[in-house]
Amino acid sequence: MKKTFITYLAFILAMSVFITLRVKAGRVLAADTDPKPVSENLTDTFEVNAPEEEAEEEPEEPDEDDHLWHGDTDPKSEFSGLIPRIVCWGDSLTVSLDEKSAFPDILRSLSGCEVINYGVEAENTSMIAMREGGLRVNVKATVIPADVTLIPIFLRTENNGHVHFLDNGDGGVNPCEIGGIEGELEKLNGSYYFKRSSKGERTAIEEGTQFMTHAMLDADPEDVLVIFAGTNDLPTASSVRNIIDLERSMLEAAGSSKYIIVGLTYAGGIPEIDEVNAALEKEFGDHFVDIRKYMLKYGLSDSGITPTQEDIADIEKGEIPSSLRMDYVHGNKHYHRLLGEQVYRRMKYLGYIP
Repeated sequence: MKKTFITYLAFILAMSVFITLRVKAGRVLAADTDPKPVSENLTDTFEVNAPEEEAEEEPEEPDEDDHLWHGDTDPKSEFSGLIPRIVCWGDSLTVSLDEKSAFPDILRSLSGCEVINYGVEAENTSMIAMREGGLRVNVKATVIPADVTLIPIFLRTENNGHVHFLDNGDGGVNPCEIGGIEGELEKLNGSYYFKRSSKGERTAIEEGTQFMTHAMLDADPEDVLVIFAGTNDLPTASSVRNIIDLERSMLEAAGSSKYIIVGLTYAGGIPEIDEVNAALEKEFGDHFVDIRKYMLKYGLSDSGITPTQEDIADIEKGEIPSSLRMDYVHGNKHYHRLLGEQVYRRMKYLGYIP
């Protein structure tokens, strides 16, 4: 009986040890399969107490034109032939005051090409086209005497519009020709006068004879044209077609298939500037340089300029940053350098220059 009792106690002890080991093993297994135990307070979890992981920033989507703005230029067409001449047409945004700071001057420096600047301040696209030949100017019937004498002449555009030669600068007007006779055009008290360069035969000029500017006479089909026009038109989405038609006429008059059209930048005076530039881009494709889009995104960084609060506010409004402007519309040296560089890059991309 005593032996049986001892055996029974030993059995009970062994079972207690066995059950204890099984419980501990179960806890270890639970810990391995559930590394994030939740407390009675549902907000007091392992995830709350652990340091928060920083959300990964989504990479900024590359601009579709990045290959044009930056890096090595992979030409769409290979350059061939002779080094061309570059002819720049525009308003005060093209004018050079010192022959070194405006974008045509930058183009000259970068390309090594001869660059002619036909910028005249305060002109709209029609006025620019008159000088270039895209908008024909006719002479009313007159007689040019044999002697070198100043004579009055009457000029009108082909659609009977007013002519604006010499209002704010020559811009490629002189020396000019009327009926094959070379001479100089003058504007005195609002009226035009012509004086032939040398003596010759007395010549009758027929009604509707085209007035030929020096720029028209000097044009070469191998020239590369840069047209930066339209700011003084203050175009809307519905009126930009007028600018497009005039620029097309200018290209036809020049006889050149090599050209760059520069987009407009003055958002303050052109509320629909996005739509205007979109229409120009749709019309001219790779020939169109949306310099405003580039300057808003890269202008300050590519110029090594830390944005000011005013710059940031400008960009939010779609305005060219103040650090790139000298006034409300005209660019400073940074603006012109960026514009010259981007026009140069586009010329390389199109195969116009080596």
